[in-house]
Amino acid sequence: MPELPLRFRARVRHEPDRSYAVLVEGPEGEVLVGVTGSLREVSTVAREGAARLFGVPTERIAEDHLDVAIPQPPYGRDGQWVRIVSAGESAAPDDAVDVGMAGQAHWFGHEGAWFVTVAGSGTAVHPSEHLDFAPVLTDEEIAELRKYLDQSAQSPS
Repeated sequence: MPELPLRFRARVRHEPDRSYAVLVEGPEGEVLVGVTGSLREVSTVAREGAARLFGVPTERIAEDHLDVAIPQPPYGRDGQWVRIVSAGESAAPDDAVDVGMAGQAHWFGHEGAWFVTVAGSGTAVHPSEHLDFAPVLTDEEIAELRKYLDQSAQSPS
């Protein structure tokens, strides 16, 4: 059985279908350990994959000893318009309020997700799988977003 490292390293590769391929650095180098369609599951896939690679129970791979790097996906860019298309598995009314709304997205690398600003409701964090990166926006939606963004960018007097 290989010696366990003090820290485990994993990274995500964004797939064309918007899934997340999870690769873990093991004793023999980097290995694809699984694919998931949910950002929430990336850490679990990485932990389970590291446990398999090192031949130990999953409990031996402490989450706070696992570094997961999630780069900005190739299909999104900072400042682009998006549409929120899902709230995921959440049943909370607050999470679903912006579904269908247009917004402006900025990459938040620490979370591996996007800050999305929606006119009238502000900014929230959304994973890539909840966003349409090629939305068709009406002129009214664009005007409302620009007005909201301009107002929020002005410094208070």
